[in-house]
Amino acid sequence: MNILRICKTFLPVTCCVALSSAAFGQLKLSDEARFDVSDPQFDSLQSPNINDGNGKSFKPKDWLEVEVKLKVQKLKEEPKDKYLDEIKVNWNVVVKGQDRKNYWIKKTVTYVNFPTDEEVYVSIYLSPNTLKRITGKDRAGKSDLEAIGGEIELNGAMVGFFNHGAKKGWWRDSLKGVEITSKFPLLDKTQTPFAPLWYDRYAEVKPKNDN
Repeated sequence: MNILRICKTFLPVTCCVALSSAAFGQLKLSDEARFDVSDPQFDSLQSPNINDGNGKSFKPKDWLEVEVKLKVQKLKEEPKDKYLDEIKVNWNVVVKGQDRKNYWIKKTVTYVNFPTDEEVYVSIYLSPNTLKRITGKDRAGKSDLEAIGGEIELNGAMVGFFNHGAKKGWWRDSLKGVEITSKFPLLDKTQTPFAPLWYDRYAEVKPKNDN
């Protein structure tokens, strides 16, 4: 595998990625279940201005949403009620920094009551403050992301994955010149002002106080 070619197409020269063929080989899907998974889609969303009668004025800022569409393709055992108790989505995002660094942010979101007979979306969000702090821009967007990647997990096994901007499996290897950080949070939909909006479009996020 030509590592130099990957570096040119994935991340800038200042952030060359060391990807090995072994990382790609590790992406083995479960024999028990399989999901259809779309490519990540991106949207810039302004903070909603809700008229609550208090008349507080503010200038809405832009959030960056990343969403992926999921559909159960096969299950060894179909639940009688056509719902899975829970699935997990492991998100990985690499964002270009204004300081010429690249930041790798991770998040695992657990979803419950997942239907087996319909398409459902899952999503994560970067807040306006996080975007401006990393990129220095008031209107950061898709072009400020180097890569998106992640896996869908059912009962501890991978049943699907998604990626954008890089070869599949990049998140399973170390990235030279990329800083892994928890300082800049990825947020699930319940942690944003969009929590009550378009509710039936999205999978149900497991409440944080549940064990």
